[in-house]
Amino acid sequence: MGHHGTRISIALVAGTLALASCANPDGTNYQPGTGAVIGGLTGAAAGQIIGGDTRATVIGTAVGAAIGGAIGTQLQTQERELQQSLAGSGAMITNTGSDLRVILPEGVTFRTGSSVVDPGFRPSLRAVSDSLRRHPNTHVRVLGHTDNVGGAAYNAQLSQDRALAVARELIATGTDAGRIVVSGRGFYEPIASNATAAGRAQNRRVEIVITPN
Repeated sequence: MGHHGTRISIALVAGTLALASCANPDGTNYQPGTGAVIGGLTGAAAGQIIGGDTRATVIGTAVGAAIGGAIGTQLQTQERELQQSLAGSGAMITNTGSDLRVILPEGVTFRTGSSVVDPGFRPSLRAVSDSLRRHPNTHVRVLGHTDNVGGAAYNAQLSQDRALAVARELIATGTDAGRIVVSGRGFYEPIASNATAAGRAQNRRVEIVITPN
């Protein structure tokens, strides 16, 4: 294939390995070194694309691993803070290795069919906002999700309204609005089966996805 084709192939292989390293088969959280591994592989791919030689690959690997390791440490620190501040609230925190996901079940965040944040849950959102202020080098997506009861249009609107309600609480308690993107996903991204009441309850949620810049 020539040098150009070789570089693209190496980059694609490195990218594939990086993506593969993100997913644990059993669905458990990612290991502490994941960020460094992904960063190293990405850096190696960048070294091949930019320099096309071993020296560039070594440099790219080292730089990428350092950046990835720093991101992994930042996520771990914020995860620990959120676990402590949200303990007992009903919110769940997942560290994927590339972002943090704060999952807010409907049962603790909203009343049935409502898009108004339950007053009892507002202190928990204030704690999330406090964490976001302590870690300013991140951006935030607030994603609303529903079960499949009712029509697509109804669920799209409800999920959007609930995501907006959570975003407004974060902004009201000090999070910069410019960091937040809001989206209503309706019933198109379930995390459990909608065939059971327990599954539908899991699907009715708002996720706050925190991603390092």
